[in-house]
Amino acid sequence: MERDYKLECLLTMPRHELEEFSHRVISRMVPEDVMQELFTFDQEEINSDDRMRSAQLDAMLRMTSIALGEVKVAFSDSENANQNAIRMTRLILWHFYAMSFNLEAAVTLEQHCEQVETILVDAPDNAFGWIKVLTELLHKYAELSEKK
Repeated sequence: MERDYKLECLLTMPRHELEEFSHRVISRMVPEDVMQELFTFDQEEINSDDRMRSAQLDAMLRMTSIALGEVKVAFSDSENANQNAIRMTRLILWHFYAMSFNLEAAVTLEQHCEQVETILVDAPDNAFGWIKVLTELLHKYAELSEKK
């Protein structure tokens, strides 16, 4: 059985393996030239810490959206294409949660996994759709964090 990147898997898999594999998957989904463009900032974006942080968060959101938008196409020729796309979507969403935005301090892994399963019911097919979903997800995480 392939890893499904649901809650039980995420709780038992060594963190460094999750990090390494999610970085590899994202690198495969987002070409190097696109990464360069996303993470190259104008002078006005880096002239204050707040602006720099905002630019970096925006770049990470876009990077994740692009990666998620490419998953179905990347795995379309594989055996069990839909299952593989769902598994990789879960992994990239874990990366978004744990690595890109360090949301573990605000939202539990259980809450994250619940949100992911809800998203997967009607997941977007392209990066633009994912930007909207990920932005809404960040708002949902803020609400969950406030309830603590």
